[in-house]
Amino acid sequence: MTPPGGHNGWATTDDWASQRPYITTLWDENRTLKDIMQIMQEEHQFFATVRMYKARFQKWGIEKKIKAEEAVEIFRQQTARAAAGKPTVAYIRGRRIDPDRLQRYRYRAAPVISKKIMSVENGAEDQSSSNSSRITQVVVCRTPSPSPSPDTTDSSVSISPRMEEPMELKVPHECMHILHNFINGAFDKGMWQMANTGDRAEMNGAFTWQHYVASSQGLIRHGRVKEGFSLLGLCMDQYKLQLQQPDSMFWLATYKCAIVLASQNDGLADAFIDFASKLTSTILPPGHPFNQLWSRVMLTGLSGIKEHAGRIFESYLDLWVRHINSRETSTTNDIQGAFVFIQLHCTGLLSYNLLETVIQGMIAGQAISRESAEFLLQESKFRLALSYLARRRPKKAESVTREIIAWLDIRPYGEYSDLRCKAAWLIFEVKQRKGTQAEVLRAGRDLLKLSQDWYGPAHIQTLEAMSAVENYCRKIGATGGAEQMSKDFESRWRTFRSMADERQNFPEQIHQPWYYRSVELGEKVGYVEEAVKLFERCLKFSDDSPRCS
Repeated sequence: MTPPGGHNGWATTDDWASQRPYITTLWDENRTLKDIMQIMQEEHQFFATVRMYKARFQKWGIEKKIKAEEAVEIFRQQTARAAAGKPTVAYIRGRRIDPDRLQRYRYRAAPVISKKIMSVENGAEDQSSSNSSRITQVVVCRTPSPSPSPDTTDSSVSISPRMEEPMELKVPHECMHILHNFINGAFDKGMWQMANTGDRAEMNGAFTWQHYVASSQGLIRHGRVKEGFSLLGLCMDQYKLQLQQPDSMFWLATYKCAIVLASQNDGLADAFIDFASKLTSTILPPGHPFNQLWSRVMLTGLSGIKEHAGRIFESYLDLWVRHINSRETSTTNDIQGAFVFIQLHCTGLLSYNLLETVIQGMIAGQAISRESAEFLLQESKFRLALSYLARRRPKKAESVTREIIAWLDIRPYGEYSDLRCKAAWLIFEVKQRKGTQAEVLRAGRDLLKLSQDWYGPAHIQTLEAMSAVENYCRKIGATGGAEQMSKDFESRWRTFRSMADERQNFPEQIHQPWYYRSVELGEKVGYVEEAVKLFERCLKFSDDSPRCS
């Protein structure tokens, strides 16, 4: 047999190695071998025979596909065991199933299968299989041991409690189970209203709180240590209110806060964890899901929070979006939800497959319009410019920022004020790295004017801009300008604190998640580029009824 004409021949060993991640991803999506071969030929000019694929799969140790009824049975047993406090490893026909592979199956399962999985996790028995006895023989879930045999299928083996799954593996599994129950209950009881209209969105509380936490760290970095800790104290005071009236992103905002603080100082993060866990135990009853979560999180501490963040975020958002897809939602909530998925993917805490599924679904289903998709593309480019700056690539950052500004220039001046100010921040940051002092100061003045025009003189966005420009003036020895700006800042800061004290709350609501203009969790350039290309591809193939291909 000879390869088709018009290409360089059959796949080489190097070709197999370079394409392995993509091929295995297609296989994990439960695509047929015929489909995989066609995709690889048409999209990657990768040519191999059926025999070549099967030989390579055997060499890679790729397992047979998971059947729907087998997956449902695993999730049924896993849920029952988690309720009894037992960690689980799953086997199908004697082969251990990797937990990540099982989660990938769940993300890509057909809606009817996803519904069955959610049903058994909620305690309902799956009545659809006529071969239930055969399935329970094929699927075995048991407590893991430190050195499990990959061929062991005996579910009657008695495992000593001392040989249970290590704590660093047990904690995230139990947290995910608690969160799943919490999300299901909150949506079922109508606690979260996703269909509200206007500027007020269901998730504003968590986003506002998280933004002020990030802003406190920005003030500290710019030399405003006293004011930064004062703002952080206000955030801790407001945490109680958030705890009593949590929105659907509250727990993720809490978790992310610990990681953001740890990126600055582990001591700050540890203090927050101690504060939040003790406050939760004081305010909420012992059996509340948040107390159950903290009891697990405290077992591994800050190191565990960092290590488990990706799995917990992805598991939480996967279930969250499944509920969202079955309900009427407002455009504001949909766009905010898209923000969350984009930012967490850029930090490596959310898989590309889940991001792609969610964004394509939103655009194809017109949950977000073409204009909104273009806006989200610019926001993704903003994350990309920040990532370039963090890696000392100011020319590339400036090029991307100019693309954002060009998009804004053809829109009415009163629209997208937040994005306009963020673009001004980027130019200010770029000029500090590659411009003259005069260019930096000009960019700083432009930033301050925009901030004051859009937000007002005592808004936290304006105060942050002032602290950044003041800090730069001190660095270059422009003490006169710095001192004048310092006096203005302190006067406006007193106004800000007075408003906060009067309202006993934050003076302003923040409508965008993770609005802050810095790389908080170490965004990876490659991940951000994936998000940008995803929106570009969706928009390229969109028309009056947007779709992605």
